[in-house]
Amino acid sequence: MGEKKFLWKKPCLFLVNLIFIKNGRNKMKVYRKDNVLEAARKRISATFDECERFYIAYSGGKDSTVMMHLVMDEAIKRNVKVGVMFVDLEAFYTETIKHSKKMFDLYKDHIDPHWMCVPVKLRNALTNYEPQWCAWEHEKKDHWVRDMPVWAKTEKDYPFIFGSLEFEELVPMFGDWYSDGKKTAAFIGIRAQESLHRYCAIATWEKIGLTLNGWRWTTKVCQSVWNVYPIYDWLVDDIWRYHSLNPDKPFNPIYEKMNKAGVPLSQQ
Repeated sequence: MGEKKFLWKKPCLFLVNLIFIKNGRNKMKVYRKDNVLEAARKRISATFDECERFYIAYSGGKDSTVMMHLVMDEAIKRNVKVGVMFVDLEAFYTETIKHSKKMFDLYKDHIDPHWMCVPVKLRNALTNYEPQWCAWEHEKKDHWVRDMPVWAKTEKDYPFIFGSLEFEELVPMFGDWYSDGKKTAAFIGIRAQESLHRYCAIATWEKIGLTLNGWRWTTKVCQSVWNVYPIYDWLVDDIWRYHSLNPDKPFNPIYEKMNKAGVPLSQQ
């Protein structure tokens, strides 16, 4: 597999998948017999059985990529077309753009592509004087980080977009529009290991009654859309183990460069 080998210095097994249960006032992790790969495939399959429409919220990152491969495996098996929403934030690594285009091309016959280049307000960490900047701001086209891809869709393609939006506003608005009133699953590639915020997206008990079929790895986000987190219990080791076992599945090479630069896995 060439250079890919250095990402995993020794083989690791897929860890067993976990569920969260409430024991009195305490919340517990309970491990099951299935490994996380088997569990993710079962969650995805169950979601396809339950919903009418499906889309992937794709970011180009390592977790999002693995999840997209798994979802597309099931979609192709069922001959179901899946939407893919990729919000292009303009200032991306070149490798991420190339990899994302490769993923769209790989599954082009099986997806409804939404490569979105729309005005999105983002946090600006470079100055105190302008706390926000706007991606793809038409009035500042001369200052764009890169040219807009010719295959991209703009706000003209989405009737719900007026002016510039916060990223957190855009994503649920897209889901509500895409669902068209039908029961819809939005596949989200987050993992509980990454942060307390993402752990709480799965483990919090306040969302009882807001899950799909009582599955704790789902969250209702609007009238007919549920976020689905099929790889929530994967560790970062599992992500790279997946690619070691599936060398034909593309991954974002920016992580190889990060690894060569000495960036630890916990910060990638």
